Amino acid sequence: MERPAGRGMHIWLPLVVLVVGILCTGTVDHWTSKSLDKQTRSLLESQHAHFTDLVQQAINVRIQTLDVLARTLSGHSDHSRIFQYQTEAVLRRLPDVIDLDRIITISDDERRVVERNLSDIGGQYITLGEWQESGITRVAPHQPSYQVVIQVADRHPPSAILGLVAPSVPHWRQPIETALQHDKVSATAQTRIQRNGSSQVGVRLFRALEDGSLVSLTFSPDQLLKEALPAQMSPALQVTVFDLDQHLKTPLFATDRLEQPRMAWALRSAISLADREWILTTIPDKHYMGAPVERISQIVWLVGAAASLAAAVLVWLLCLRLARDRRDHAFVTRALDIESQALENNRIEKHALKQALQNSEQRSRDLVEIAGSCIAEMDEEGRIGFISALAVDFLGRPPAELEHHPFSNYVMPEDRERFKQGLTASRQQRRLVRMDLLLQNSDSVGIPVTLRLKPVVDTLTGCAGFRLSIQARPGQPEEDISAV
Repeated sequence: MERPAGRGMHIWLPLVVLVVGILCTGTVDHWTSKSLDKQTRSLLESQHAHFTDLVQQAINVRIQTLDVLARTLSGHSDHSRIFQYQTEAVLRRLPDVIDLDRIITISDDERRVVERNLSDIGGQYITLGEWQESGITRVAPHQPSYQVVIQVADRHPPSAILGLVAPSVPHWRQPIETALQHDKVSATAQTRIQRNGSSQVGVRLFRALEDGSLVSLTFSPDQLLKEALPAQMSPALQVTVFDLDQHLKTPLFATDRLEQPRMAWALRSAISLADREWILTTIPDKHYMGAPVERISQIVWLVGAAASLAAAVLVWLLCLRLARDRRDHAFVTRALDIESQALENNRIEKHALKQALQNSEQRSRDLVEIAGSCIAEMDEEGRIGFISALAVDFLGRPPAELEHHPFSNYVMPEDRERFKQGLTASRQQRRLVRMDLLLQNSDSVGIPVTLRLKPVVDTLTGCAGFRLSIQARPGQPEEDISAV
């Protein structure tokens, strides 16, 4: 891209930088807002999951309490005394529990005795009663047998259900059958009972005993949820709990309504209550976590505008210095041209020297190959470090196979001692040693050669290794070690 001519660059370039900075700030603010929305949604999901876990744990405690009570009664014969003792502890520990009761089956012949006993317990005349849709109970008609609430541990006596025929309440009938048939805890919907001058509203859990009787626990959903959920809940959140089968009716629990609910972000979770399900819904307000988001947006714009303005001022100052730098640039360019030419000359000279060195090395290799000698290098212990390719002609082995092995391994056994003496003489006297001996090829056949051995002298260690040459010779008597 060509630079516009003239001196106006110190005006238009800072303006371009300022505009680009503002646009980048807007982009950063947009992506930051999206990221904060995602984090806010994640926080909402975390809080919703926490609310769900708290409510589920509270419900599980009530179910486990009823299970423990049923197992305890099944293991004792004196149900009345054990029931009274156990239920007193439950009422003290769980404030939302309204009452616990015991239901047994009696015959019509036992009705009169049971009604008299219930009247003595309740302190007023009590007959077996049946629930009606109006919420008021009536005297139960005679029938062969009755499932009667025979004992009640009530938080606020007198009890509204003492002497009630349990299956007469429609909401109780199916849970009682489920508890008896499947030997598990079953639950009712929230039900209102009015009887004996008192009323009761709550959710009831049933658990069957081994003898066919039942125990039940009634708790207030509203109070349970108030205790289970955090006391200091964000006012920007609305939490409601419905019974799944009664979701169009009044909720079991609800916090204060929101002025501007954000329904698109509403979260719902199922909560298991024995064989029923509750639905917990968390709805955030439109301004949920709005203050931190707005504050971060203000910080982004403040920092972005300040950085853009600072960059524009810096570019303006740089443009003013540009003219002076151009003059210096011309001088530096000329100096670089001169240095570049010098470097090129050095490169050409270096290339020529390198080529001459390679030619010299190749010439030395060619002379060695033409002379028919094999050359090698050994360390101070006599191990091969390098050996030329002609080793194949003498030993029948490639150089790679010979490296790092003692050279004496490839000398015929009868000449190995002479070879070691030659190494010792060369190391001690620091002179060239010539030997005629037999090398052992890969087929264990002796090959007569003339071997010249020269030590590599190191001023610090004395002998740092050996260089040797191997030259074929016709078979003849071997000579003694001699100096050359």
